[in-house]
Amino acid sequence: MKSFFKTIWRVRIFSIFILLYFSGCKETSVESYTEVDTPAKIDPDYSEILIPPNIAPLNFKICENGMEFLVHMRAGRNHINIFSKRNTIKIPARRWKRLLQSNRGGRIDIDIYIKNSQNQWKKYRKMQNQIALQEIDSFVVYRLIHPGYTLWWEMGLYQRNIENFSESPIFTNRVAKRNCMNCHSFCKNNPQKMLFHMRAGYSGTIFVNDDDVRKINTGTDYTMSAGVYPSWHPDGKHVAFSVNMIYQQFHAHQDKNILVKDTASDIIVYNIETNTITTSPKVSTKRLENLPVWSADGRYIYFCSGPPFDEKMDYRDVKYDLMRIAYDTETNAWGNVEPVLSASETGKSISFPKISPDGRYLMFCMSDYGYFTIHFTSSDLYLMDLTNNNYRKMKVNSDHVESYHSWSSGGRWFVFCSKKRDGLCSRLYFSYLDDSGNTSKPVLLPQEDPQFYDTFIKNYNVPELITGPVTTEHWKLAQATLKEPMQASFDKSVDIDGLSGATRIVKQINEATQKPVDY
Repeated sequence: MKSFFKTIWRVRIFSIFILLYFSGCKETSVESYTEVDTPAKIDPDYSEILIPPNIAPLNFKICENGMEFLVHMRAGRNHINIFSKRNTIKIPARRWKRLLQSNRGGRIDIDIYIKNSQNQWKKYRKMQNQIALQEIDSFVVYRLIHPGYTLWWEMGLYQRNIENFSESPIFTNRVAKRNCMNCHSFCKNNPQKMLFHMRAGYSGTIFVNDDDVRKINTGTDYTMSAGVYPSWHPDGKHVAFSVNMIYQQFHAHQDKNILVKDTASDIIVYNIETNTITTSPKVSTKRLENLPVWSADGRYIYFCSGPPFDEKMDYRDVKYDLMRIAYDTETNAWGNVEPVLSASETGKSISFPKISPDGRYLMFCMSDYGYFTIHFTSSDLYLMDLTNNNYRKMKVNSDHVESYHSWSSGGRWFVFCSKKRDGLCSRLYFSYLDDSGNTSKPVLLPQEDPQFYDTFIKNYNVPELITGPVTTEHWKLAQATLKEPMQASFDKSVDIDGLSGATRIVKQINEATQKPVDY
């Protein structure tokens, strides 16, 4: 029996030795080589970038022909050597984390050596990356959805740990008749305070506050729809929504394959504690008020405002202005609408405003027309300094779509969607904003397999950075989804007759039928 176990252990030790010989005992240096005065091409392009000190390993593929590959990384006293007979470079996670954490604010030097078929080594020009002092929020939440409209019925809300490669579903529409789920939003990057919408079957807005999960019908007799595009007030007790009559058009032209437009839209505020919807004739006009967002101090609602809908108007002439209005959550008092930036001044349409946590900057999209920019190659990101309202086009843009952006809780890092990789699918990129408002070269969300994006054909949609994982159990979300929603009430102090024509039409229909209209 003892000899049997000795034989087993010998086999195991021999197997380990063989494994180490072929995959673990790797070259750590090259003695003889010729130098190439250009950097090696790598994919993703993780060269000359600023790196969050808590990001997962930036694995990459070397896009140069070779028989063997050696990558040497050095930061301070930390070294990582990776030898491979394939052109895919996977960085050891623990050593990578140690290298980043030990060298915050420092530099990473990367040397790439490639052996050709004549057994000759070439050393390419050194790459240099910087490590930031400030961390990025550890998780990002997004919706995954197919690029084709006909496959919309398969979607889900997912979270990804940016510090490693772990991805998990928060909720998918498989248990809810494969309906549309969208517009997820978090209060101040808090993973335990969120909302998202369920459309069509089992419709309603799911509110998550720690262990409390409830479904609310935010549509009322005097609003044209339930809440659509949301923004949390900093107090976590109020949410501004737009209410919209949304239509879609489909085109064969590549740049206009889907056109999302509104025939009417207004702004409302939902009070979570009283379960009440309120609005004002000042933000419920015949103009298209849309995409509200609170200022960092919670005193103002910034929003986009387009011309009244006219079916005879060419939609390419529909351009949105950026406006704001004061609102006091304590007294339910509205101020006056103030212009911030007009389409007549920019020549473009303004959409998706987002204000930095410190209140200094407002990031927004501008495109040739309309507001649903994820389908427009003309969509770019812009940055406005709210201390003087000066704005400029950001350097993170490409020739393809840049849209859907959100701030990290520290206000330095931000995430956005771009289709610049292939022109078809939106991917997530991170960038850093310094004290002067300058941005760093965008960093593609890393994957364990460097070739992941070559075959992954889903869109990353509406990224939101959060400070930790969403821990609400899937079954709780499913249970709330399948229930009948609680009905929000409408604020009786609102001047109903002063609301927009579109809203009054809804009111008239409701009064005639004695029941709310479902839009």
